[in-house]
Amino acid sequence: MANRYRKNGIYLMLSDEELEVLENKYNLSCCKSLRQFIMKCVLDTDIFVLDMEVFKSMSVDIARATSSINQIAKRVNSTASIYKSDIDDLQDLLSKQSKNIFNIRKKIFDLSNYDDKCTEEK
Repeated sequence: MANRYRKNGIYLMLSDEELEVLENKYNLSCCKSLRQFIMKCVLDTDIFVLDMEVFKSMSVDIARATSSINQIAKRVNSTASIYKSDIDDLQDLLSKQSKNIFNIRKKIFDLSNYDDKCTEEK
């Protein structure tokens, strides 16, 4: 036993509810043993840190676009005419917003493209 590859052990205490959740997830997995399931969960699971700055900037852009739409609507209602510069500003804001949404979708897709294999051969 002195020449083991994995020689470090971890002891984990669980409540009855936590143990039930663990057993349910283990039973739904493709793993042959609980050890294999835990190794898969610990070693194959990525940790994600979300950059919320993109969402903040999108919120600001949405607020600007909404404000521009309201201003344009007020002008149209009072003067019965619309200015090309207003439409151009709104199109720029919406174009920027579309690019942000596309980039977020791409990042989410890239993160969800993971390999669904067990840690040990069956």
